[in-house]
Amino acid sequence: MGREKLSIEVGGRPLIEHVNSALSTSCRELLVVGGGTQLEGVRHMADERPGRQGPLAGIEVGLAAARYPHVFVAAGDMPFLPAGLVGYLLERLGRGGVVAVIPRYGGRSHPLCGAYARALLPRVRAALDSGVRAVHAFLKELDGVEYVGEELWRFGDPDLLLMNVNTPRDLERARREAGR
Repeated sequence: MGREKLSIEVGGRPLIEHVNSALSTSCRELLVVGGGTQLEGVRHMADERPGRQGPLAGIEVGLAAARYPHVFVAAGDMPFLPAGLVGYLLERLGRGGVVAVIPRYGGRSHPLCGAYARALLPRVRAALDSGVRAVHAFLKELDGVEYVGEELWRFGDPDLLLMNVNTPRDLERARREAGR
């Protein structure tokens, strides 16, 4: 987008407020990693690693700051993330050694909309220290990752639920869909 996205309005509310609403029903604490719009009642955390090392570094900060053993990671620009999906993914975490539950749709996984065990923190740190930056690459090396696909349909159209607002075209689509 070429600018700070989280304060951009979709359906009369900033993007970050949509995500906050979806998370607040299942999560006892809410953290925002990185800059951007400030929300009341939410802890804001700065990236700890120099040089903007990407979403995996943001996950590291969130896992380190979290007070609970299960953490939901969501990109701040997901206007249609349903609260039910958040609860469902968190519920599946920890069953039979599952350490992460990630949606998979449209031929790719969506790790910035997933449930993670806080116990992964040492492994996230080790991956970052060894040069891994992509969350997908990190997850590929883990045992205990569960991917959910068909189950996503019970919460609505996955193409919409997992949508990120990354471009002006995405923003136009999000506003059009929010108006329906």
